[in-house]
Amino acid sequence: LKQPRLARWRTRVLRALRVAGPRRMGHAAAALNPANCGFQGLGAMGKGDEPNAVLQRLVKTQKDKFPLILKELEREGQKTGHWIWWACPTEMSGDCDPVGAYVNEETASKLLESEAADLWQQVLEKIADLLEGEKGMKALPRIDHGRVHYFLKFWKDINNKPDWMEAVLKRFDKFDWPKR
Repeated sequence: LKQPRLARWRTRVLRALRVAGPRRMGHAAAALNPANCGFQGLGAMGKGDEPNAVLQRLVKTQKDKFPLILKELEREGQKTGHWIWWACPTEMSGDCDPVGAYVNEETASKLLESEAADLWQQVLEKIADLLEGEKGMKALPRIDHGRVHYFLKFWKDINNKPDWMEAVLKRFDKFDWPKR
């Protein structure tokens, strides 16, 4: 890793550890592994990729990971894994997203109609259920709150969303998500 990138990575890891607390050390520990932060192979899967290729990777990842993510949410009653980018995609890929997923106005509508849309809906609705439960915003690690802020900002402006997405956005929007 180049020095500035390594310094940013260390800062993120320390922040994740500080925010995580004892119950979420598994989430923060995942950030300690550079392989989990997409540093290896990022050139092959980065922001310069053609948007439809990125969309295909995101859909495949959602199909593969969302059944496990749903089980995690049901079992733990909160997010403990390292996957927020796939559930809350925005115009920016996550720094630690191993597949470099992002959406734009064109690919967002395709994602809503993708073969992973039903699973995506289930994950978002489960997150909304947990947010509205006793843990509130603590159902998601604090490090993910900025991602949710920008997810809402991006998806509110997408036209012709299905009713389920409108409902999820309204449920998420009940909370005061910080930008960072």
